[in-house]
Amino acid sequence: KDIDSQLVGGAALFGIGWGIAGFCPGGAIPALGLGRAETLIFVLAMVAGIAVGRLARTRLARLATT
Repeated sequence: KDIDSQLVGGAALFGIGWGIAGFCPGGAIPALGLGRAETLIFVLAMVAGIAVGRLARTRLARLATT
């Protein structure tokens, strides 16, 4: 319920990515069925971004506790 920097930053990144790629993440998954390379590249980049974000969050949490 709280609006914090993580929420605002995440929303900004989501909006920037949507504007650049022209895909909403939810709509990109079924669009894979169209067989277009652009869609596949977007989904792969999205998954990579999620993985990098989780890794960064985990590492930052570890640094904060040490």
